[in-house]
Amino acid sequence: MALLRLDGEGAIIDTNETFRGWLGDAGLDLEGTRLSALLSVGGRIYWETHLAPLLHMQGRVEEIALELRAGDEPRPVLLSAELHAGEGRTGDGGLVIDVVLFEARERRRFERELVAARAAAERSEAGVRTLLGTTTALARAAGVEGVCAALAHAAVAELRARAASVWLLDEVGAPALRAQLGQDGPAERPSARLLATVRASSDAAHAAGTTAAETEVLVAPDGRVVVPLRGTDTLHGVLVLVPRAQAGDDALNRGALAAAGQQGGVALDRAVLHEQSVSVAHELQRAMLTDQLPQPERARVSTDYRPAERSLEVGGDWYDAFWVDDTTLALAVGDVVGHGLRSATAMGQLRTAVRSCAESGVGPAGVLARVDRYVQRHGVGFGSTLVYAELDVTTGRLVHACAGHLPPLVTRPDGGAEFLWEGRGAPLGVHTVPVAAPRTGAGVVELRPGDVLWLYTDGMVEQRGRSLHTGLEVFARAASGPLGTAAADVLVSSLLGDHPNQDDDACVLRLAWDAPA
Repeated sequence: MALLRLDGEGAIIDTNETFRGWLGDAGLDLEGTRLSALLSVGGRIYWETHLAPLLHMQGRVEEIALELRAGDEPRPVLLSAELHAGEGRTGDGGLVIDVVLFEARERRRFERELVAARAAAERSEAGVRTLLGTTTALARAAGVEGVCAALAHAAVAELRARAASVWLLDEVGAPALRAQLGQDGPAERPSARLLATVRASSDAAHAAGTTAAETEVLVAPDGRVVVPLRGTDTLHGVLVLVPRAQAGDDALNRGALAAAGQQGGVALDRAVLHEQSVSVAHELQRAMLTDQLPQPERARVSTDYRPAERSLEVGGDWYDAFWVDDTTLALAVGDVVGHGLRSATAMGQLRTAVRSCAESGVGPAGVLARVDRYVQRHGVGFGSTLVYAELDVTTGRLVHACAGHLPPLVTRPDGGAEFLWEGRGAPLGVHTVPVAAPRTGAGVVELRPGDVLWLYTDGMVEQRGRSLHTGLEVFARAASGPLGTAAADVLVSSLLGDHPNQDDDACVLRLAWDAPA
């Protein structure tokens, strides 16, 4: 503890040995030296602008952190001082200032360590938040394209890069740009040499069991940061980031980048496997849909099928047209509950069951009754809906029945439209529930030349924020207008287009009766 006595103007009157020892040779002759002259530049300014005025105002200050200029290394101290009337030779009207200085090196070291620990904790917390946001975005992404877009967005929004691009390797190891953000023009392709370096580093880390090591993150000669996107067994590609270049911008967190790259690789593993499964299911579904539709002399049949965009899942919508006998054409459109390979398989079984149950003289109501029994017996397609109709191609007489399905629509050459509400019953397999309506028969309509019959699924009329009644009106209005005069895909494209938020499959079967060629 150093003791000093200053006059009212801050000049040294007396000191103890401790203070002189702190200053070494500089402490041999201190009388008349202002204390502020022995402080660091910041301390001297603070004494003159704050401490001295404060002492004269309130007479006392306590534990003010300052630095003494003592040799080559500044000495941190805590200053307490009191102003009072003195005796003998003093300046400033006989006032003196008694000063006590406590050495604060350990306290300063503790404060610095505390600040460093707090900064490290804040960086760690920020890294965890960043990784959590990235992982959440990747978990919500659907398909390879969705994962790549999520990675690019997370790199800019979460990891604070100026720009980002995602490059996936093709079968021969060449990089293909799959997503980019933050750049106006196309991103620069990673060189073969850089990719080879990334692969070698990633393989080495993977072999050592440190797939999230920061050493996997590379900095290219042009300053770009390259993060490998490695899955369980393979390198899918790289995430390339352009750091922010403005003064004050934080450097990219290598640990967070490496962890994000690892999560991206796992997400790509999942997305690739999912898309492979979906591809198999789509091929299965397409194989089970009729390619060659019957084309009677007095009718033209066309169809269109659009899978849902929502989750790349295969659905259970289906259509079929086949001959029951020489003059009776069967038409069917169905919708199996759910999505995925299981629904596609159930769709195929129901389609086959309908063909097996359709015989001359049975009629639509009888066919649906037989399919009901098949569903109950085999536990396939419970709750599915189906519209089944038989057309006498010599007369245009149409007999139809629905199992919980939307009603067929007939549009007229004069622009009229009529929904066929007769012959309705509950969905397949649920008619045994006491409250459900039994199957009581079928509806009959005589098609006239120029009439068009439409069988469809709910994906054509149901949309979020729009009632089913409105959806049916929109569909009928479009079908009875100019769009309804062409093949089925024209109407479907007009109503659905490439809508990215389509939540359900859409299927349409169109039959134009006795229309001019």
